[in-house]
Amino acid sequence: MNRVVQGLLMAIVLIAPAWAEITTREQADAALARLDRAVAEKPTFARRYVERGDVYYQLNDFHRAVADYSTALTLDDAQDQAYFGRGMAYGRMGLIDEGIADLGVYIARHPKDSVAYTKRGVRNLWRGNLQEAERDLTRAVELDPNNAEAHDDLGVVHAKHKRLRAAAKHFSTAIQLDPSYQKAYHNLAICYFMGGQLQPALEVVGAGLGLDADNRSSLMLKAAILQALGRMAEAKEIVAQAEFLPEENWSERSAIGGVIK
Repeated sequence: MNRVVQGLLMAIVLIAPAWAEITTREQADAALARLDRAVAEKPTFARRYVERGDVYYQLNDFHRAVADYSTALTLDDAQDQAYFGRGMAYGRMGLIDEGIADLGVYIARHPKDSVAYTKRGVRNLWRGNLQEAERDLTRAVELDPNNAEAHDDLGVVHAKHKRLRAAAKHFSTAIQLDPSYQKAYHNLAICYFMGGQLQPALEVVGAGLGLDADNRSSLMLKAAILQALGRMAEAKEIVAQAEFLPEENWSERSAIGGVIK
């Protein structure tokens, strides 16, 4: 159980809300078939490669997404969405520096895009560049105070610096802006737990589990909180419940990442 607690303290998590419109495998297959025909008919039309790259990205086929985005940029470097999409895909492939560079090109051309700053901020977090992440995420919130994802990720930066009060404020704001944002509840509960606020932590993690009852990480966090409160039997029961549930992918996911099999 001590290892569980230690892991939870490191588990302030990151996630981006889905931005895709496609929600089923059938829709994705139909879109790919249509775009394959369009590319075959006009192989030098850069925009079609961007559109197909977006579908591959949503399917988590990041290598094909990067290939299409790169082809689009070879044909027409003005396809800014290809820089954005390729930056996203590179990050998901573990090529963090390449992703940051592409998002940097996009931001240079779209300096008022809060989402782009958020995505680059997340990748700077993945890279461990906390100063750059804080700069990007602060700018994202300045550009759009209603950007729940940016508030959540900025809370992560503050938590990593042990600024628990500031972190809790941003996690709470993310929840106020998007009450369905389960990861923000998890992060806020960890923040309270780290600060010794056990009862608020229990209430918040419970609210998050109301949105996702089988979330293994949040169940294990609840067990750790209950153990700290001396409620050992309840904690043991929850650990047994969570033990065989799958680990969550706390990184960015597309809309159909959890639907397509």
